[in-house]
Amino acid sequence: MWLLFLLSSLLLSASAPTAAAAVAHTSSIQRRDVSAHGTLTFTYPSPNITRVTINNGPVNYVDRLLTTDLLDFLTPLQNVTASTPKIVIFDSSNPDFFLGHIDMTSLQKPITDAKRKLGADYIKFTQLFQSINSTIFIAEMDGRAFGAGIEIAAQMDMRFVGPRASGGSFEEALGLIAGGGGQTFLGAIVGKAKAMEYLLAAKTIDGPTGEALGIYNKYYDDSAELTASVLQLAQRIALFPRVALNQTKSVLSFLNPPSNAFGNDFQAFYQIEQLPEEQANVAKFLELSENQTVGDFELGLGESVLGLYGLWNGSSTT
Repeated sequence: MWLLFLLSSLLLSASAPTAAAAVAHTSSIQRRDVSAHGTLTFTYPSPNITRVTINNGPVNYVDRLLTTDLLDFLTPLQNVTASTPKIVIFDSSNPDFFLGHIDMTSLQKPITDAKRKLGADYIKFTQLFQSINSTIFIAEMDGRAFGAGIEIAAQMDMRFVGPRASGGSFEEALGLIAGGGGQTFLGAIVGKAKAMEYLLAAKTIDGPTGEALGIYNKYYDDSAELTASVLQLAQRIALFPRVALNQTKSVLSFLNPPSNAFGNDFQAFYQIEQLPEEQANVAKFLELSENQTVGDFELGLGESVLGLYGLWNGSSTT
């Protein structure tokens, strides 16, 4: 099976660099303002800090264009240079969505080459969050992050949230699983029992709850304070020699779930999503969300997903 072969080769090649890899070469990474497909914009608060702002469609969903842009941005960071950022902060230009779910049309049959590329690029760029030890990745979340959104954020090094933040994995309600890292990384962060509670019941995680669970480093009830505090933390970390940051992240990687667990999870997701009941639920999701546009359904995730069972009241309040 194409996906199994792909997973094996990707996961075997994702070895973590040593502390020596953090020593910068004299060449530099070319700075730019926007990604090739326009889903990411870049600003540079200081020479060692890059802010990446996500802007992809009405709900910031994870599609082929976004995964390609993320992969194009992250790949050069593997080769450390004098201009490689020590800190990368991800935020969103969309006040309602930090990072949305996967493009649900990519889960519908038939499986095309474009859909295969989306899956392949997703595996590659999420692996890079772990294997690039010379850069610290921070999620500054002040909007919704459901499905792939919370899964990607969970694979970054730190997560700070504001008053508009909420997240969760709604996949179980569709008969699917949080196979893009949600199960494995959420379990590693909060423990088996709490992970099962929130995954199996597709429960929403607001800011204070997420902070209490340890999913979010800190909750801020003011958006401006969130942004200022995250930048202040990044500036403090960026003062210190890269080799120390590299070694600390490398050593703490023992707390990550095994890479083969992620691979098995991703493989299982693609097997399950092709089943008849799951295909019907994906189609119903697209219908209720009016083809993934901003409306009460998308704004109401994760409670709105109960609409598949006739239990949603139509409200966007989570």
